Amino acid sequence: MKTCEWCSTGFTVTNEDRAFYDKISPVFNNVKYSIPEPTLCPDCRQQRRLCFRNERKLYKRKCSKTQKDIISMYSPTVLFPVYSSTQWWEDDNDARIYGKIINPSESILVQIQILQNIAPRMQSYKYAQEINSEYTNCSGNMKDCYLTFATSRCEQCLYSDYINDSYKCLDCFFVSGCELCYECSDTKNCYNIHYSRNCSACQESSFLVDCKRCSNCLGCVGLRNKQFYILNKSYSEHEFFEQKNKIFSTAKSRLHFQNMFSLFLQKNPRKYMNGENNENCTGESIWNSKDCWCCFDTTNAQNCRYCTWFNDGKDCMDIYSWGQAELCYEILGGGDQLYMCAFTSWSFGCKNSYYLDMCAYCEHCFACVGLKHAQYCILNKQYTKEEYEELVPKIIEHMQKTGEWGEFFPPALSPFGYNETVANEYFPLTKEEVLERNAKMDSLVGAYNHTPVQLQKFNWSDYEPPAPVAQKIITAEMMKHLPSDISKIPDDVLQWAFTCEESGKLFTIQKSELEFYRKMNL
Repeated sequence: MKTCEWCSTGFTVTNEDRAFYDKISPVFNNVKYSIPEPTLCPDCRQQRRLCFRNERKLYKRKCSKTQKDIISMYSPTVLFPVYSSTQWWEDDNDARIYGKIINPSESILVQIQILQNIAPRMQSYKYAQEINSEYTNCSGNMKDCYLTFATSRCEQCLYSDYINDSYKCLDCFFVSGCELCYECSDTKNCYNIHYSRNCSACQESSFLVDCKRCSNCLGCVGLRNKQFYILNKSYSEHEFFEQKNKIFSTAKSRLHFQNMFSLFLQKNPRKYMNGENNENCTGESIWNSKDCWCCFDTTNAQNCRYCTWFNDGKDCMDIYSWGQAELCYEILGGGDQLYMCAFTSWSFGCKNSYYLDMCAYCEHCFACVGLKHAQYCILNKQYTKEEYEELVPKIIEHMQKTGEWGEFFPPALSPFGYNETVANEYFPLTKEEVLERNAKMDSLVGAYNHTPVQLQKFNWSDYEPPAPVAQKIITAEMMKHLPSDISKIPDDVLQWAFTCEESGKLFTIQKSELEFYRKMNL
C-alpha cells in the first residue's frame, strides 16, 4: 500500500500495474529506463491531468499571427502566441525555430515551461477539418455545429458534449449515432427520442431509461423490443397516441407527466452498470471491451486501466479522452494511432515520444511543444538519431535523480486556470481553496519528492470577458408571458437576447435551434 502525496490516502499498485510500467519503459542502447510506480492515487492523477483540459471556456481574441478575430480556448491574457487552426497547420509554422539547448543541470520541467511560453498554440483542440463550427472545442470533422465539445463527426448539433456520429441533436451528453434527439445522455443509435438516458436503438419516444429497440413509448424503464407503452403499460396504437397528445398538449401537462415518471422511476430496478459485450471489466458505460479496470465511457478497449472517454485502445493506463492508442500512459487528450507515448498533453498521432504538449504526428521526440511532423527533437531542437539516443538517456537519468521521471506534467505547466478546466467539474475547488493548497506547497520545500515545488501549484484565472451588450432583452419574467405553443413564437425572437433565470447572463436563440424546436414541437 502506497500513500498519495497529494491527498494522503492509501492506494495499491498491483503486479499487473508493475508489468505495464515495465512494458512501456523506453529502451536506449539496450538499456531500459524503467518508469517508476506513481506517487499519486488514481483520482489525484486524474485531477492532475484534467487541470490541463479546458473544454467549454471560449474567448474572443486575435490570432497572434494574422491579428484576425478568432474564437479560442485561450483567453487574451495568456503569454504564449495563439494561432488560428489554419495558421497553426501552415507549412511555415515550424516550432523547431523555438528550439532550446538542454541545460542538464536544470529541471527539464522548468525548461519545458519556458518553451511553452514562446511556442505558438492552436486556437482550439481540433484534430480535423471543421465547417461552420467555430464555437466548438476538442472536436473534429464537424459541420454546422454550435457550442458542442468533445465531439466528432457531427452535423447541425448544438449545446452538446461528448457526442459522435450524430445529426441534429440538441442538449445531449454522451450520445453516438443519434438523430433528432433532445436532452438525452448515454444513448446510442436512437432516432427522435427526448428526455432519455441509457438507451439504444429506440425511436419516436420520450422519457425512457434503459430501454432497447423500443418505439413509440413514453415514461418507460428497462423495456426491450416494445411498442406503444406508457409507464411500462401496453396500449393500443390508437390509445397510445390519444394519451400522448394529452401529455404533450401543454407545457404544464408535460411537466405533470415528467413528475409522474420521476416517481415511477424510483420504483423500478436498474441494471448494475451501463454496457454490453464486455469480459472482465469494471467501471461504467463500457462497451465491447475486455480486461479493463476502473474505466468509464470506454469502447473497444483491451487491457486498459483508469481510462475515461476512451475508444479503440489496447494496453493503456491513465488516459482521459480519445483513444486509438496502444502502449500509452498518462495521456490527456491523445489518439489517432498514438503509440508508445507517455506524459503527453493535447497531442495526437505521435509515436515513441515523452513529455509532449500540443504536438501532432511526431516520432521520437522528448519534451517538445507545438511540433508537427517532427522526429528526433528535444525541447524543439532538431538532433540526429544518434545524438537523440545519446542525449535522452542522460536527461532521464537527471529526471530520475530529481524525481521528475515517471510523472505527468505538474499543474503549473497547464496553460489554463484551474477554474477553466474539467478538473474543477470533477474535483471542484474555490479560489480560496486553491490559494490555501498552493501555500501548503511552499511549506514542503525540501520534503516533497519532486522538484521544483512551485510547479506543483494550481493556476487560477481571474479574467472575465467583457459582458455582451444587447439592444433588446427578454427577461426571465417576460419569458413567462411568451406563448407556450412553439408555432406561435415569431422569427423575431432571434433578434432578442434572453436573461438566464439561473445565472442572469444573456443568451440568444440560434436559427437552427428555433427550427429544431418547431420541428419537434418542443
